[in-house]
Amino acid sequence: MPHLATFRKGWENERLAEYLLSRFSFVAQPTSSADDLGSDFFCTIFEIREVSGQDALMPRISFAIQVKSSVDDVPANNKIDYLMGLELPFFIGVVGQSPPEMNIYSAELLPLLFSELGRPEKLSLVPVDAFDPDKYLDGSGIADARMRCHLVATLSVKDDRSTLAPKVEELIRICVRARNNIATRVNEEHIYDLDGKGLHKIVAGSGSALHFRANFVKRLGEVFYNLYYIVGQAPPDEFLIAEFSAFETLYHQLEASQGPMPPFVRIPYNACKEKMLLL
Repeated sequence: MPHLATFRKGWENERLAEYLLSRFSFVAQPTSSADDLGSDFFCTIFEIREVSGQDALMPRISFAIQVKSSVDDVPANNKIDYLMGLELPFFIGVVGQSPPEMNIYSAELLPLLFSELGRPEKLSLVPVDAFDPDKYLDGSGIADARMRCHLVATLSVKDDRSTLAPKVEELIRICVRARNNIATRVNEEHIYDLDGKGLHKIVAGSGSALHFRANFVKRLGEVFYNLYYIVGQAPPDEFLIAEFSAFETLYHQLEASQGPMPPFVRIPYNACKEKMLLL
């Protein structure tokens, strides 16, 4: 029985994608052609470092990518649960053979989408050229979510190390930002970095409303630990004394309304207060 040409083209595009990705990452292919779990490759970006006089490949950060042959919308209705549970940055790679290259599109705002909408009934990933975080989501909300995924790099077989390096660094920056956004959703903190330049979005709702008080108390413990450290480096100035007093007032107000503070707040507070009194 002859092979279908479309299957052969898909296989060729996957091999081209694997080659392009292998130039800067360790590549694993978790599925066979009969399966479609949502990612064609898992990649770990490496950097080249000199170790004992030889170049060594040192792993940096990992991501998942799905490879396509066209820039059309990517239906993901059967991958929603997979993407909701995926704790890796996710990309779409669109491969072309003339010229042999792959455009990579970022789906880094999936954690924000799931925080804002919950589990959508339908989901499509839409490759676009320009990035506008204020318009990342299209469609009719939870009933039919369409998330725009912006172009971040074009990988070509003609790339040498010098032309490939800035593209890889951009991928690393996006992976770091995406990983942090995944962590903020998993930790129920829901403060999302949209562009790596100071633009953030806070999502309030059922998940955040259940956890924001506990998360705030954790930050207060962090405050007193850091103030304790700073006071140990040099005598406190007027600003530091005023800063401690402001947080101390908040500490006592929270105790009055919520009860005793947990040890990870109470212990650093008492230690910091004692150090402040001794100076």
